[in-house]
Amino acid sequence: MKKPVLEITGLQTHFFSDDEVVRAVDGVDIRIEEGQTLGLVGESGCGKSVTSLSVMGLLGDTGGKVVAGSVFFKGKDLLRLSDKEMRRLRGHEMSMIFQEPMTSLNPTLRIGEQIAEGIRLHLALDKKKARSRVLETLKAVGIPRAEGIMREYPYQLSGGMRQRVMIAMAMSCEPDLLIADEPTTALDVTIQAQILDLMRKLKEKKETAIMFITHDLGVVADMCDRVVVMYAGQVMEEADARELFANPGHPYTRGLLGSLPKLLSGQKRLGVIPGNVPVFKQVPSGCRFAGRCSYQTEKCLREVPPLLKAGDRHLARCWQTFGLAGVEAGTADKAGLQ
Repeated sequence: MKKPVLEITGLQTHFFSDDEVVRAVDGVDIRIEEGQTLGLVGESGCGKSVTSLSVMGLLGDTGGKVVAGSVFFKGKDLLRLSDKEMRRLRGHEMSMIFQEPMTSLNPTLRIGEQIAEGIRLHLALDKKKARSRVLETLKAVGIPRAEGIMREYPYQLSGGMRQRVMIAMAMSCEPDLLIADEPTTALDVTIQAQILDLMRKLKEKKETAIMFITHDLGVVADMCDRVVVMYAGQVMEEADARELFANPGHPYTRGLLGSLPKLLSGQKRLGVIPGNVPVFKQVPSGCRFAGRCSYQTEKCLREVPPLLKAGDRHLARCWQTFGLAGVEAGTADKAGLQ
């Protein structure tokens, strides 16, 4: 095993209001090694983006606070660093591509100035060399007439173009950890392939570790070495990408994979997962997926399952998969869980 670049252990991030506490991230463990791409998947509201913001120290005035756990980046406990120390790391050794570029770019600064600011700050380049690097980075993410774009403001660009600017900004200092939150959502498939290829090259060149947050399981299959599936603030399953797609151990993961269209299968309707994600202030006492799971038992409703070993480097938070909670050997196979 290679050295871990990022180690998250028991992370709990809560949001506080006058009358309630929302446990958005509840005991998450994630490890990303040098040169590894880890896919973080799950429905909207499951805690993926909050996990990434907790790592980057960007919860700010959202009302969110890390209340437990640890986040180690290259041996440094990020939760113990000062704001000044975090600013030295952000944009240099660790970067993030945000989901909404229009809310992340400064509307009063030209594109070239915004990208050059981080380059000059972290790499100590003079104005001319910084400008050259900005130009090179913009061209690398497939932006046409890059010199002209450098002189424009964010409002003058399309959504897809702004997203590419954000990607260029995050990758400009060649970070050791890149967190990409839905980085290709606003891009057409041609540019999407170009961006994914650029990330691969960065990974190969610098052994950059990548946390890839996405809903697109096709991209996960293509890009990721390892996958973490989240649901209602918890990790439901973790496995190598090939293992997860070939042998999913959790009913929720199977539901996600079952909702994908399959060529040449003859299927007329896509699979669906019934019900809705539980409201965080009304989280069930047992398994958080039990209310939507057709394989639930009394034990599933009463007790929270731990992450159990489902194979080599494969964990799943499910009693049923492993013949527990009174399920006899072979029953899971008949139910379609194996």
